[in-house]
Amino acid sequence: MLAEPTMLLVHSPLLTSATWDALRSHLEAAGRRVAVLDLRPLVESPSFHTAACAAAANVTHGAPTVIVGHSRAGAYLPGIADAVGSDQLDVVFLDARLPHPGTSWVGSLPPERATWLREMAVSGRLPTWDTWFPADSLADVLPDPEQRRQVLHGPPELSWKVVSEVLPTPGKAWDSARRIYLQLSAAYQSTAEQAVECGYLVRRMDADHLAMVTQPAMVTDLLLSTLLA
Repeated sequence: MLAEPTMLLVHSPLLTSATWDALRSHLEAAGRRVAVLDLRPLVESPSFHTAACAAAANVTHGAPTVIVGHSRAGAYLPGIADAVGSDQLDVVFLDARLPHPGTSWVGSLPPERATWLREMAVSGRLPTWDTWFPADSLADVLPDPEQRRQVLHGPPELSWKVVSEVLPTPGKAWDSARRIYLQLSAAYQSTAEQAVECGYLVRRMDADHLAMVTQPAMVTDLLLSTLLA
């Protein structure tokens, strides 16, 4: 574990920390200290949000100056920001969902999407993310077989309590944080537009949702240059 890391990476709870392996190497090569939060052991906790925030506070051992969250991790970034407690903090949403305090994951969805998610659940659990889409669509995003094996190895089946947990109102550290949105894929264009309306600093890259895996050098450049803006 790195002492006094300056950057904390938070993966989507639908995937694993392996999504950060390539980007972490590039960030460290660029001289950044990096810590990676592993959410997978926490998905059975009574409160996933509480467990994620506590894990973030424990993994850092010295508050980071940057928190980066991907995809569904975005909803948990305000709580994580408060948990690490830094006075000067950049919170980066990397092709991520925006926070929805006061409501749950499923409650934040459009009605048709919420229905789709409920119908997909089996015995109170969601199937692993890699089974949500046709196999060829994931091969298009991750054409390298070894990358695909590494990133899609062992994603969790999320309990419905993770999806239905209502997230709390964030506190002081989140309120004072600089909020940044980095759009990687066309699928997150409307979310990036919402981020603009909310006052986030927004930058865009014409890539794919897992570009930190497939194009880590470009994502590193985008991230580090935006942090200097």
